Amino acid sequence: RSCSVRQSEPLVRLASRIVAAAAWLAPRANRTDFRREWDAELAWSAQKGAASFPGKEAAPFFALFVARRALGAFVHALWLRKEQWSLDMLWQDLKYGARTLLARPAFTAVAVATFALGIGANTAIFSMVDGVVLRPPPFEDPDRLVVVWETDRDSGTRFEPASVPDFLDFRERAATMRDLEAVLPGEANLDLEGRDPARITLIRATAGALGLLGVRPILGRGFSDDPAVSNEVVVSESLWRAALGGTPDAIGATVRLDETSAVVVGVLAEDADYGLAQMLGAADYGRSFADRGASRVDAWVRLDPDPTVFPRATHPIFMLGRLRDGVGVAAAQAELAGIAAELEVDYPENNARGVHVQSLEEVVVGPVRTPLLLLLAAVGMVLLIACVNVASLLLARGTARTREVAIRTALGGGRARLMGQFLVEGAVYAAVAALAGLGVAALGVALLRGAAPADLPAVHRVGIDLRVLGVTLGVSAMVALIFGLVPAFQADTGDLGARLQGAAPRGATASRGRRRLRAGLVVAELALAVAIATGAGLLVRSFRAVTSVDPGFDTTGVVKAELQLPTSRYPRDFSVWPNWPPFHGFQDALLAELASAPGVASAATAGPHPLAPGFTNSFVIEGRDPTAPPLPEIPVRPVSAAYFETVGLPIVQGTTMASARPDGPGVAVVNRAAEEAYFDGAALGRRLQFWGVSREIVGVVGNEAFRGVDQAPPPAVYVPTAQAPQWNISVLVSGDDPAALAGILRSSIQTIDPGLAVFGVEPLERTLAGTLSRRRFPMLLMTLLASLALTLALIGVHGVLSYTVEQRRREMGIRLALGARPGDLLRLVLGEGLRLAALGIGLGLLAAWALTRVLSALLFGVQPGDPLTFGAVASLVVVAALVAAAVPAFRASRVDPARTLQTS
Repeated sequence: RSCSVRQSEPLVRLASRIVAAAAWLAPRANRTDFRREWDAELAWSAQKGAASFPGKEAAPFFALFVARRALGAFVHALWLRKEQWSLDMLWQDLKYGARTLLARPAFTAVAVATFALGIGANTAIFSMVDGVVLRPPPFEDPDRLVVVWETDRDSGTRFEPASVPDFLDFRERAATMRDLEAVLPGEANLDLEGRDPARITLIRATAGALGLLGVRPILGRGFSDDPAVSNEVVVSESLWRAALGGTPDAIGATVRLDETSAVVVGVLAEDADYGLAQMLGAADYGRSFADRGASRVDAWVRLDPDPTVFPRATHPIFMLGRLRDGVGVAAAQAELAGIAAELEVDYPENNARGVHVQSLEEVVVGPVRTPLLLLLAAVGMVLLIACVNVASLLLARGTARTREVAIRTALGGGRARLMGQFLVEGAVYAAVAALAGLGVAALGVALLRGAAPADLPAVHRVGIDLRVLGVTLGVSAMVALIFGLVPAFQADTGDLGARLQGAAPRGATASRGRRRLRAGLVVAELALAVAIATGAGLLVRSFRAVTSVDPGFDTTGVVKAELQLPTSRYPRDFSVWPNWPPFHGFQDALLAELASAPGVASAATAGPHPLAPGFTNSFVIEGRDPTAPPLPEIPVRPVSAAYFETVGLPIVQGTTMASARPDGPGVAVVNRAAEEAYFDGAALGRRLQFWGVSREIVGVVGNEAFRGVDQAPPPAVYVPTAQAPQWNISVLVSGDDPAALAGILRSSIQTIDPGLAVFGVEPLERTLAGTLSRRRFPMLLMTLLASLALTLALIGVHGVLSYTVEQRRREMGIRLALGARPGDLLRLVLGEGLRLAALGIGLGLLAAWALTRVLSALLFGVQPGDPLTFGAVASLVVVAALVAAAVPAFRASRVDPARTLQTS
């Protein structure tokens, strides 16, 4: 049975379409012969194939046949046009494109500036998304790295550090983990000979932590395998360069960390601490240096997980794991949850806890992925608006080039030749725009890195590299196509004779189709701009709502400083705690020194400052029903007696623990949230226990938003530092001159102990502003992009209406001659502008309603469909569109009928 010609028809038709496409590339004079020759080839091949290949053997024959015909036809077409694709012609087109660019400086400036802003903004935002979100972490097999959190059912927290005994049990029993290591964040005073002490961030890590991450020192080595060796330190590249000279001689040098000698054995690259600050920031407590905005790790020292030093009741360490091959997060979660349940049975007093396993990438990038991708989408829309804007300009300019194209066509220029010329001309424009855009991008990247919140991961990787340049080149290629294809397709239309006589009959207006196309482009611009502006408006309203929240204390005129008392001079003997005379002596002397300083109204010390979450602890309320459900842990905040006065935290009832002594009765103050949650609104005189001490509640104070103003203030208990001495201390002073107070703080601390490193000195107002940086960053960028988008869209409105007025000048002259008033023409043009704005606003609000659902996680105190924001954006665009239409409308109303009719 043989294959018929009819059965081969679909593939033959496909081959025929390929030949037709190839014929489009051939010179116009050769197209008829080209089609005749190749159609005859197709017919002969189809007949031969049908007769020669029976049954199923015909299918592969015809597939090969179509591929060969496609390649042959295109090669033939390109060969026919070899002269038009020569380097000489390309050089000629390049020179002509450059002359065109210089001949119309106004148009060139507007088009290039528009695209430069779009390309530059797109490149800058992409560089940040690429550096933070798209690039993989600098670790081996990063997709198998996980963070193992402990959870607390009583408090509902899911991101808690672990105890050392729990860590050892998990490491011994977990089969889904290839490795499980622990890190303990901290800070230390770095003493170098001939220099003042410096405060550095520190990670204490188990011996295998660097190996688990796949991090290898760029100089020296990691920690020794000998457990007896504990005085080694591996420093970061930045600390190596800044403090150790940046030379190989630093390996083997001895430094002092908190007055303990350590030997520098290695230097880690900048990326070695990737994600650690973000992991700490995600924790419910124990965040260490992440609480003060530090995002880099300066040094790593060895951690020996000793259960006698860190018992099961304390939870200071963070667990990092590497999954075995073929094991997913869900499997690890199931196994570790089972182990946690077993530990709860074995240790019911300390282990009423669960486990939450999370990929490291999700911990680090998860909180910022949505805002950054949202910004990338917004800047992509801005680039699209820029493209639409320039396309509209090119359509308007194309009418003026109709005669030029007609002359070139009459002289023998075919469509492909003209398109080649326009594409080369577009490439010239695009190259200039790309160069200008790179300048804008470089400035944008610098601004982004400076404005980025401290907890944004891998900001140091943000920059213009080959990947970012590749995106810029891709965008520039798209720009070149727009510059080339729009005028090419527009110019090759209409009657050649009419175009040679003047592009159109005398006095005729532009075609209705072209007017509608330009109007449609402007409506699209406005719709995109409205969508971006609505998102920006929601973020602005959200940020205002956050900043209007009362933090519960007064930051005005308050300056803070932070320090750590070293164990060498301030020993910690827990057998006599809280009677630690060196601690109390230092605090008393410092507060006395500050109280006597001019300009200081009040001074106090605290464990965590008012904007740091601090730590939590389990507690018991005396007299509470023992069968009642267990209470969640409560934040404990050690403070000196004048703390409440210094930060303006109101005392609702009772006193301020001023009479507390180390050996006196235990006392405490609770906030209103704790009184309402645990004491039925009557806390004074009640007693609670923690740290083995029974404490009487002697006062009730207002609520502090120490976990952030965007979260409800939690219950908290305040204890006097006289009965709870701290070695990590925040010092706070209030007065009228914050700049002077900062100097007073430093000098007073140095007077009491010159060997202490003082850090974190800043007004409390700046600290509060820093806690809002994650919200401020996307809000500022989205607002900037919205302003740019609206500006470009309104330029488009102005351009289209100006062009319309110019094209309809004769019509308007006739209207005036027939009795129309200037006001009628004014209303006509303004009405056209309002119609464009109404369509754009309507479509834009619909798009915004859909797109702002993504913003819900970033909003505070405002809903995604907030009618006030939508109405404000619509009103703003209407007013702006009227302003953009005002100049062309006024020009229309000033048309001289007699002069217009004579010259049109």
